[in-house]
Amino acid sequence: MIKNESDLLKYIKNNIKTKSKNVIKSIGDDCAVIRILPRKYFVITTDTSLLGPHFTIDYKANDIGYKCLATNLSDIAAMGCIPRFAFLAITIPKLDTQWVKSFYRGLNQLLKMHNVALIGGDTNKGPLSISIQVVGENKTNILYRDGAKIHDDIYITGMLGSARTALMISNEKKYFKEFKILRKYLHRPTPRINIGIELASVANSCIDISDGLAKDLKCILSDSNKGAIIHIDKIPRHRLIKNVINPNKIYTAILGGGEDYELCFTAHRKYRDKITSLSKKFKIKITNIGKITDNHLSYIENGKEIQVNIDGYDHFS
Repeated sequence: MIKNESDLLKYIKNNIKTKSKNVIKSIGDDCAVIRILPRKYFVITTDTSLLGPHFTIDYKANDIGYKCLATNLSDIAAMGCIPRFAFLAITIPKLDTQWVKSFYRGLNQLLKMHNVALIGGDTNKGPLSISIQVVGENKTNILYRDGAKIHDDIYITGMLGSARTALMISNEKKYFKEFKILRKYLHRPTPRINIGIELASVANSCIDISDGLAKDLKCILSDSNKGAIIHIDKIPRHRLIKNVINPNKIYTAILGGGEDYELCFTAHRKYRDKITSLSKKFKIKITNIGKITDNHLSYIENGKEIQVNIDGYDHFS
């Protein structure tokens, strides 16, 4: 019985041909990995964004263009690689010149920022849908989800929960000012490309936080056959979050809130100084929030273990 997104992926992996001679990584990570030379690889990712689950009618067209590409670039960042080429398949209800030009301005902003070339795709008429595929290449190592080692430190970049909080308060007029501040995290996430490239030489595993830390960390733990201890009180969050959502929703925002598109990675303690220097270099928080263990996932807050029942985002739940 296929009940959720995980079940669907398991069915595909078990019943459909997903492997080939030069495919190093197929389904099951942020990107597929294809060998093109002995030490050179293409990493490839694709995502579809739809009106409703990925963006709403209050988004500006340029924000939609920006975000749809940013989510794909975040997958490349999680592999520690450099984005090179993009394909765009777009379905739109009608040719609204102003909307189309605004959409491509947002898209082009990120293309130029990361020197990515848009080299093909498809256009159709119908309900709004945007599918982007990005091809990247490795500079040094490639990061995977399955490399976590016992006693690795667990890190996250940036802050968590801002995007989910913005979504939670988007229709509350009393928090209009706070929403305007937090909205940028939801509408215009920052793919951590430069940090990801640097992490390729120090991290053992990595994933981008698109479905919530609770769910995405479990991917690392499951693929690495490991456990973890997470100190919730060490997770950085925006100062406004505690002011605009109920205390019992805090875990939902910072652990279950997808769309932060920050990186969660693990690394040996010998790289602590290097990771601190990367944080200073890119002027981005990189925070040690826990440690890899041999089994069992535990959440600690104020020195006490607590129960967390958050599954993260699933399109079919």
